[in-house]
Amino acid sequence: MLSWLVIIVLSLLLFLILGKVTGSEEHGYNTNDDERKKHIKHQAIVSSWVMLLIFFVINFVNDFFNLSDVRLNNVSLIYPELLYFLIAVISYLIFYVMYRKRLGG
Repeated sequence: MLSWLVIIVLSLLLFLILGKVTGSEEHGYNTNDDERKKHIKHQAIVSSWVMLLIFFVINFVNDFFNLSDVRLNNVSLIYPELLYFLIAVISYLIFYVMYRKRLGG
C-alpha cells in the first residue's frame, strides 16, 4: 500500500515539475512564460538530451572497444542511473543560463 502511495505522489510531483520546467500549461501548472522563455526552455531541454546522448555514445564506445581505464574496474556505482540524471539536470541548467544570456533574457 505504501509503495503505491509513493508511486502516485512521485508521479504527480514529476508531472508538475515537468510543467514548470517546460513552461507548458498542459501539465496543470499555470505559468506566466512568454514565447521567448518557452523557446529558451525548449532549447535547453533539447541540448541537455543531446548532451546525455553524447555521454551514452561515449560510454558505448568505451565498452565496445574496451577502452575503459583499468583503475576504474574496482569502482562500482550503487545507482548508475543517478549519474545520468545528474548529467541531464546539470546540463539543462547550464544550457538554460547560456540560452537565457544569448537571447537577452
